[in-house]
Amino acid sequence: MNQFPYITDYINEIFAREKNRWDFIYLRPIIVFSYFFQRTISFPLKFIFHRFPFGCEAYLIDWWMTFGLKYVATQDAAELLMRHVQIEPLLYRHILGPHDENYTPSDKRLNGIDGDFNLESIDVALRNQLTVGHDLLSYEVVDRFDREQFLANLAKIRATRPADHELLSKKVLEENKKYSYQLLGPTNIVLLIVTTITLFGDLRTTITALNSFGSDSLLLWCMKQLYANDRQAQIDLDFYMQEVSNRGHYNSSAFFSNPSQYLYYHIVFDEVCYDLLMNHPPTQDARTVEG
Repeated sequence: MNQFPYITDYINEIFAREKNRWDFIYLRPIIVFSYFFQRTISFPLKFIFHRFPFGCEAYLIDWWMTFGLKYVATQDAAELLMRHVQIEPLLYRHILGPHDENYTPSDKRLNGIDGDFNLESIDVALRNQLTVGHDLLSYEVVDRFDREQFLANLAKIRATRPADHELLSKKVLEENKKYSYQLLGPTNIVLLIVTTITLFGDLRTTITALNSFGSDSLLLWCMKQLYANDRQAQIDLDFYMQEVSNRGHYNSSAFFSNPSQYLYYHIVFDEVCYDLLMNHPPTQDARTVEG
């Protein structure tokens, strides 16, 4: 088993199991290879015929996503995706700073950083446009983030931990256990979600989804501030420095995005940050790194 020291034991175990699966060995290369041709063809067509939404795109994307989650995804893939859907907004709430005593979470389901992310069923995910709503979180946190406010609240943020995602309902996973044929692991499920967005989304929605990595830059900066005096944490975080393909700045072309990065950098990075904050909280005497 290959154990990468800068990711969590949970992710290491998932990747180790997946590397022996038939779909990872034989199907993954085909999906990756075909995706780049699909994107090359679909983007020019979207630019001419599908620049603006017809109104059915989010439903189609989530129908295919929930169908795969219910009938095709392995238990590992379903759990990792549902964890990510819940962990990411909790991380964003954390770096946006402590709330005042009058704060009440939004009751909007699966949308907005302050929304309700309980996942009681597949139908809840489908009705509330989970996929598009999730992608928009990356833009919301960038819009709401205030550098000076974050630095002013640094001590308070260090003294708290993100909310526990285990307290949120994951009953949706029971449907996967009951109905899924356990065909596709995490890598192929993520690749197919990216493919589905590329094929069914309008031009604006697709570009928005495929270029939604600005929040990773922001989260990395916040984590390096929180763990400024923790050498071991800094070493681990350095492995998530920005890649040149679609992650170096906010407006990189989606034509050059790597679909595998959604799993190996974005989802894994959130797991690493969450695990650090929950199980190895930053010390109060850490020095603030300006710049």
